[in-house]
Amino acid sequence: MKDLLLFGIQWSGKWTQSALLQKEYPWLYSYFSTWDIFRAINSTDNAIGNYVKDRIATWQLINDKVTLALFDAYMQTVIDESKNMLLDWFPRTIPQMEVMMDYLQQAHRDVIGIQFVISDDVAMQRMKERWRSDDTDVTIRHRLEQFHQKTQPVIDRFEKHWTLIKINAERKVSEIFEDLDRVIKATK
Repeated sequence: MKDLLLFGIQWSGKWTQSALLQKEYPWLYSYFSTWDIFRAINSTDNAIGNYVKDRIATWQLINDKVTLALFDAYMQTVIDESKNMLLDWFPRTIPQMEVMMDYLQQAHRDVIGIQFVISDDVAMQRMKERWRSDDTDVTIRHRLEQFHQKTQPVIDRFEKHWTLIKINAERKVSEIFEDLDRVIKATK
């Protein structure tokens, strides 16, 4: 069994490709996306919802303890053991990576990573095409800096321990999915 981790800078197409994977292979993957969960929590009016809302509004990462509690809940109660994990937006920091690595080793699960590679310039252009009312060049650059400071080290560490396949994500969605589909078929 091979679990799949999707890595990439914001607007690299991870979410789109994970949706295509789930549609093409619904029996194969148990999907976990912290972003989807945080967006849902964001809509609640309570202490945790307000915390997440503030972090999302300022494009800050959610505290590792909160994120890891969600991952633990997924691992302990939600995951379908007959399926491979499809992880998106997790892990995003080294502490999250360490917890995930421990879990995978203890559970004897095998994993591969897919990195959707785009340049910062392409990411900025894509972000600008989807401006939020509070987006500025400064906030977009901040998101890119967070990726390079917090998540790129996770990708680098992952590559030292497991297989990381890099896919050029500066192409059409269908072309990217063709590459991703070939990887899936080769690793099933």
